[in-house]
Amino acid sequence: MKRTYILIGGLLILALLAACGPSPEQIATMTASAWTPTPVPPTATPTSTPIPYDLTVTITDETGAPIADASIVFSESGDDAAVQANEQGQYNWSNLPGEEATLNVTAQGYFPNAVNQTIVRGANEVSVTMQRDPFGLLPSQACAAGEKLLYAEDFQDGSANDWPQIEFLVDDWSVGEYPDELGNYAALNTSPNPTGATLEGEYLFENAAWRLRYAIVGNRWLGLNWLQSGDFQVEGQQVDNSLYQVVIRTDGSEIHRLALPVLNLVVDRGAAVKAPGWHFVEISTYQGQTQIWVDGASSMDYTDPQPIPPGVISIDLFEPLIPDTASYFDNISVCELSAPFISIAPIAP
Repeated sequence: MKRTYILIGGLLILALLAACGPSPEQIATMTASAWTPTPVPPTATPTSTPIPYDLTVTITDETGAPIADASIVFSESGDDAAVQANEQGQYNWSNLPGEEATLNVTAQGYFPNAVNQTIVRGANEVSVTMQRDPFGLLPSQACAAGEKLLYAEDFQDGSANDWPQIEFLVDDWSVGEYPDELGNYAALNTSPNPTGATLEGEYLFENAAWRLRYAIVGNRWLGLNWLQSGDFQVEGQQVDNSLYQVVIRTDGSEIHRLALPVLNLVVDRGAAVKAPGWHFVEISTYQGQTQIWVDGASSMDYTDPQPIPPGVISIDLFEPLIPDTASYFDNISVCELSAPFISIAPIAP
C-alpha cells in the first residue's frame, strides 16, 4: 500500500513540474535562439591619407653653378622667415599646405629674383636662376682663398644691413648711386660735420680681415676703426673704447692703438692717399699682427705685444669741414683668417 502512495505522489510531483515549465513550443524557440549567431556591425572603410606637397628648390647662377647660402623666403610654407640654401644651392620643404609656391630669393652679388610655381602632391623640384649684378660683391671676391666670409654689404639693394646710422639717414648718411657708375649703389655721407657709422648686431671679430672701397669727392680725413670694443679693465683702469684706428689723409696715414681714456698711441705711419676715385683698403689682425694695405700696397704694419680684445668695425669722418664734400663706401666685407693675411687687391667693382 505504501508503495502505491509513493508512486502516486511521484507522479503528481512530475505533473506539477511539467505544468510549471516551458511549453514544447517555447523550448523549441529557445533552442533556435541559442543557435542563431549574433550580428556583427559592418567594418568602416579606412580613409586614405592624402599624399603631401613636398618641394626641393635649387638656386643656380646663369652658368648652372649652385649658389650656396642664397636666402629664400617662401610665404606659403607658413613661415615668412628666410632660410638658407645649402652648399649645393638647395633647400627642401615637406608637408606644405597648398599648391602655390611663391619664392623670393636673394644672394650676395646677384639681383633678387621672385618665382611663382604651382606644385602638385608628391615630390616637386623648382630651379631658380639668379642674374649676376655687375656691381654686386660676390663671396668669392670678398675673401682670399682659405678665408671664411663673416660679413658682406654691397648696398645694391638700397639698404645698409646692420648699419643703423646709414639705414635711418642719421647725420646726412644715405645709400645712393656713385655719380660715375650708374647702377652702383654705395653708402654716402655729405655732412660737413664730424660723423660716423658703426656696424651693429651679433658680430665680434678676431683674427680677421676687413676690406672696403672708399671714394672722397673733396677733402676729408677718414678714420677706419678696427676691433672696436669697450667696457673692460686694463691694470685696474676702466677702458670705454678700445680699437685700432686707421686714419687716412691726403698728407699721410697713421694707425693708432686706442684704449680710451687710458691710451692713444700712434704705433705706425703710412703713405698719403691723394688720387681721386675709388681706393681699396684692407685692414687685418692675425695673432697680434695688424697690417694695412691700400690699393694693393702695404702701408702700415704693427705687431702688438698686448693685442686688444675682439671687436667690431666703424667709420669716422673728421676734419677738415669742407662743404660739398661727399664720402662713399662700398663692398664692405670681413673675413676670418686661419693663416697670415694675404692681399686680394685689386678687386673688381
